Formats: sequence, C-alpha cells, structure tokens
Amino acid sequence: MREVSVFVRFLKILFIGFVGSLFFVQLHAESLKEGEDYVLLQKPLDVPNRSVVELFSVGCMHCANMNKILPKLFAILPEDAVFLPYHLPTVTYGEQASEVLAVALILDEEKQISPKDSQSHFYRAVNAFFDANFKDRKVFTDKDSYIAYGLEAMGCSRDDFMQTLKNPKTKELLKQWQECSKLEQIRGVPSFIINGKYLILTQNVKNEEDFFYKINYLLEL
Repeated sequence: MREVSVFVRFLKILFIGFVGSLFFVQLHAESLKEGEDYVLLQKPLDVPNRSVVELFSVGCMHCANMNKILPKLFAILPEDAVFLPYHLPTVTYGEQASEVLAVALILDEEKQISPKDSQSHFYRAVNAFFDANFKDRKVFTDKDSYIAYGLEAMGCSRDDFMQTLKNPKTKELLKQWQECSKLEQIRGVPSFIINGKYLILTQNVKNEEDFFYKINYLLEL
C-alpha cells in the first residue's frame, strides 16, 4: 500500500508541475507583443506558412555567430517547419556569394536535402564563406577565385554551377533575395521572418531560450 501511495503522490507532483508549466507558457505567450517582440511586414513574403526565413550575409560577423546557434534551433523546430536561408549581398563579392548559395540550395532541393543537413551543399558552402571571412581571413583576388572557393567547399564543378545558375528556379530564388533586401522594415542582419510576415525584433531578444521560444510561438500564429 505504501508503494501505491508513493506512486499516487508522484502522479500528483507531475500533474502540478504540468499545470504549472502550462500556466508559465500561457503567461509567456501573452507577453509576446507586436511592436515589442515582433512586427508585421507591410509586404509579406511569398513563402510557406510554417517557415523560418533567415536574412543573412556571409560578410556579417553577427551572422557568423548566429550560424553556430542555428543547429540548436533546428533541433527544437517542429518537423513540418521549413527553414529558408536568404542571402543578402551586402559586402564585396556578395553577389557571387548569393549565386553560389542559391545554386547550392537548388542542388540540395533536387536531391531532397534540407539546408539544415550538415552534408548539404548549402551548409558546406556557407560555413566555408564564414570561415574564410572571420577565421582564416582569406584574401580573394577576383570574383572567379571567390566562386571557385565556394564551389570547392560544396563539391560542385564549374560546369554544374554555370548550368544550375541558368535554372529558372535559381533565377527566381535570387530575385526573391533581391526583393527582400529592399524591404524597408529590414534594418540589418541577421533577421528572422516567421511564416512570411512576422519579423522578430532581434534587439529585444534576451537570450537563446527567448529567441527559440519566440520562433516557435510565432510559427503557431
């Protein structure tokens, strides 16, 4: 009988803890406010409803630091949530970086590989560019050498790159990135847009936990 009573007491503790957790989540959810935690884009992006768009640049140190945090985000994202990286050409050779990364994403799409996958063309290329800019401090002599560096990192030949660059899907992706860079509400990178319309105010993000919470919360709106 004592074992039964202990088990019952344990169930009560679990129930109280569960109810408390629900109350905390509800309280936290109510504290997420438009204009304070996020803003609505005046012109929503044409992306899937349950999506996380990251606006970034390979020449941005903050983006390089965020890139190290993303695997933690991927681990807690709902399985049906889509991650869409948008590169903005804000630095020297930025346009070439966009071309390489767009090609990488199209090649991954053809092989049904997510950009979240560490074996994807995109993952290898973007990490190579970040390392070149902020770890190895590489100096590139021209556009071709910059492109070649990215292609080598992702294991893509120049011929495959040129052919995929002409793909209508690649051109459309680059067009989307270019249009997104013109949005007046985008003040810098990295920026995150949830479901194509909720722009997280990163300056008001307290820590990683707060950041992850806000993404998951906005995905459900």
